[in-house]
Amino acid sequence: MRVRFFLGAVLLLGCSQPPAAPAADAGLQDLEDRAAAPDAPQDAAPDASADAPADGRAPSRPFSQGPYGVRPRDLAGPFTVTTPEGPWSFQDSWTGEDSYVFLVVTTSSYSTNLLRGSLAGMLERSPRNVHYFFLQSGAASALEALRARFGTELGDLPEADREHWGPRLHYVPDDVTTQMNWLGDLVRARRRTANMVPRYESVQWAVDRAQRVREVGQLGRLASGGLRLELSFLGNEARYYNFEFEREERLRRERGTTVVELLRNETVIQDAYPEVMLPSAEAMATFDTLEVDLTTDCVNHRDGDCGAWDYLSHLWLCEAPAGPGGGADAGAPDGMVPPPRCPTELARWITTYWREGRWVTDISGVLPLLREGGRQRFRWYASRQFDPRPASYIASLSLRFSNRGRGMRPVEARRVYEGGALNADYNARHPPVRFTVPDGTRRVELYTLVTGHGAETRQCAEFCNHTHHLRVNGTDHPITFPEAQTQDGCTDRVDQGVVPNQHGTWYFGRGGWCPGWDVRPHLADITADLRPGMENELTYEALIGTARPAPMTGYGNVVLTTYLVFWR
Repeated sequence: MRVRFFLGAVLLLGCSQPPAAPAADAGLQDLEDRAAAPDAPQDAAPDASADAPADGRAPSRPFSQGPYGVRPRDLAGPFTVTTPEGPWSFQDSWTGEDSYVFLVVTTSSYSTNLLRGSLAGMLERSPRNVHYFFLQSGAASALEALRARFGTELGDLPEADREHWGPRLHYVPDDVTTQMNWLGDLVRARRRTANMVPRYESVQWAVDRAQRVREVGQLGRLASGGLRLELSFLGNEARYYNFEFEREERLRRERGTTVVELLRNETVIQDAYPEVMLPSAEAMATFDTLEVDLTTDCVNHRDGDCGAWDYLSHLWLCEAPAGPGGGADAGAPDGMVPPPRCPTELARWITTYWREGRWVTDISGVLPLLREGGRQRFRWYASRQFDPRPASYIASLSLRFSNRGRGMRPVEARRVYEGGALNADYNARHPPVRFTVPDGTRRVELYTLVTGHGAETRQCAEFCNHTHHLRVNGTDHPITFPEAQTQDGCTDRVDQGVVPNQHGTWYFGRGGWCPGWDVRPHLADITADLRPGMENELTYEALIGTARPAPMTGYGNVVLTTYLVFWR
């Protein structure tokens, strides 16, 4: 899945590859000068949250009393800064509903070119529950010029936007490196941080709605001259924090969920074969919902300390458990014993470019595949990463079983189609399937995981709108990818869980997936298309847009699994 072209007029080789790593002794100025291209305007992104509580309201969650730290994911501590409007206290201003994004203005080309970007473009991409801080280090005049320019841009916005954003843009004229508080400690610690990936941790970071220090990622697009900086990318981070917050709140409110842990903070290079005890068959028969919960962390939660590439990742069910003495582990079985055969796909993800993420995905359609419960063995495939050096994941993986009162549950899942090389022979390799519906069935679904990959014919399987037509007794249930080839098809999905600001070409729309996202099943309710008491016919055809694959042409590879799921 390494991207080998740039959408637009410029043709790049290896444009999805993050910039080359600097020498170990490269200083901050060297890192910043690697990204000198100016900002470009961006389209607006949808708002992701309502306004924060009005001043004077009690915080929705109290300010944490620590312990505090300065590393990513540590709790942010209290601090006060002086602004032209007066002192601003982090603790006193805490609402529990806002996030906070920080940029340090310096004289480097990185800072200069990033801050040429449009304030309006950044605010259009931002949710409204975020504060932006512009600090300075050795660049007091540059900060003052930025404040004047942004003040003019703010004055051109509608009155409601001026009133909202004015109190949320903070300019701190005192040199941040001399601040004797938590904020100064954080900056000094980040300046001492060394990483093989060219990043800018000393001049950009954030604090999320859980009061945790966060990395900000790549603020721009890879181009022929390096990194084309875009200030508007700052807004992606706060959008993602809102997505994370809402997901965590949902999980926190859940009651009656049975969680089976497959991995907990396991270091995984490529494969893990956890063996676990599921609930009994009797207990499994009470569940109508199954979610899979995957976290892939970087070492020390730092960008660049985990996988570099956007590769396929899968969870498979193995045919048989390991035998006496076997247990959950993070690696292939030892010795000469071959790994178990694991042919049944349960879930799929695409790894991030050098960033960590978490995904909670509803995979209820495959719940019947686990109906026997008891001891089961799984394979999680992480995809071996190497660039510029081996990189492992710190993985946590669990299954979440629950009953949400759907009034029915999936009782059978039949695998009917798998993918393969997308070429003129593809459709012939997928003949019709005939089936009857078991007595007592209340609903029948088509459950499909489909993604396109490969480098043939302009990387079409990855970047073309290949369409998949599953027809039940002649009624078409198409799966299409109109976002493929768009500049921001994946950026537009940050609110749905795409990890933002990855160190690669994460932003392009693709054929069924995004880097740093779960592959969510396509569901089609086909109950109304069925012939009661008679044989039914399912056919499948893949097209390139609206045309059949051309002879003697390869378009890449389609990774597809389709199940017929029967609910009762």
